[in-house]
Amino acid sequence: LTDESVGSGSSGKRTRDEGDNSSPTTPTSVGVGDERVARAEGIKKAKSRLKGKAPSSQAFKELETFNIRLQLLGDSMNVSNEAEMKRLEIQERKEARKQRKIELEQYRINWEQLSRLEQKVNREQWEDEMIVILRNNIQRFNNDA
Repeated sequence: LTDESVGSGSSGKRTRDEGDNSSPTTPTSVGVGDERVARAEGIKKAKSRLKGKAPSSQAFKELETFNIRLQLLGDSMNVSNEAEMKRLEIQERKEARKQRKIELEQYRINWEQLSRLEQKVNREQWEDEMIVILRNNIQRFNNDA
């Protein structure tokens, strides 16, 4: 009853039989004819081995190349930002021209309506009120221009 006793409450781990004197097959056993695999250096050893050594010229070249590329990227981003700003300014001017064109068209329509209403001999009251409104609109347009 050394391995797995049913209902024994064991964690399921196997225990080693005491009578088995076989040698372990792990690489930790040291023998005369054993071949050992060289263990990889730890991070501390690798760092301490490199301490005190000056960086190679290759590292400087790579850093310089990286800095140049970073500078070029920054320059290209500045150029693209400037181009975007110019594009936005042009678009704003276009919008302003469109708005001015709409205002001029509205001014023309108001002027024509006012002229027709003023030429009428017999006007109704709402037409007189409309004349006052149109004159105010035209006056406001002239003040803005």
